[in-house]
Amino acid sequence: MPGRTIVALITLGLVLGVDAPCSGEDRVDAKTVDAKTLPGTWTCVSATIDGRPLADETRKQLKLTMTADRFKTERGDQVLFDSTYTVDATKTPPQIDMIGTEGELKGKPALGILKLDANQLTLCYVMTGSPRPTAFDSQPQSGVFLVVWKRVEIQP
Repeated sequence: MPGRTIVALITLGLVLGVDAPCSGEDRVDAKTVDAKTLPGTWTCVSATIDGRPLADETRKQLKLTMTADRFKTERGDQVLFDSTYTVDATKTPPQIDMIGTEGELKGKPALGILKLDANQLTLCYVMTGSPRPTAFDSQPQSGVFLVVWKRVEIQP
């Protein structure tokens, strides 16, 4: 079901060549992941689902907006997924839990891991019912989403 795949991907679920409009002091340390470092607007650099790359035409339309506790993905003007999220940075790698707030994914968790290097966010996650990934990898038949986002705007 392609629409559901897109929604699941966007759940955290990174535009090429666009630099983030922030100064060096605004950049975050690669080991710091929390509600202060994640908020912002992100564009999709790459996405792999079940070991298959997402088509460029779809990838280029994806946007992620994060606040201190909300995670919203859009494709163009369409909201694909809205969720709350929490991060456990005491784990290695840090873990993210996203809980859908609407539609068929309302109340359902997507479990993942993440890494943040300056203004690039890498998310690796699964949808409800699968164990959390332990590595940043998406193999065929794995059900794993591997998405790289690039920050284009920092949220206050």
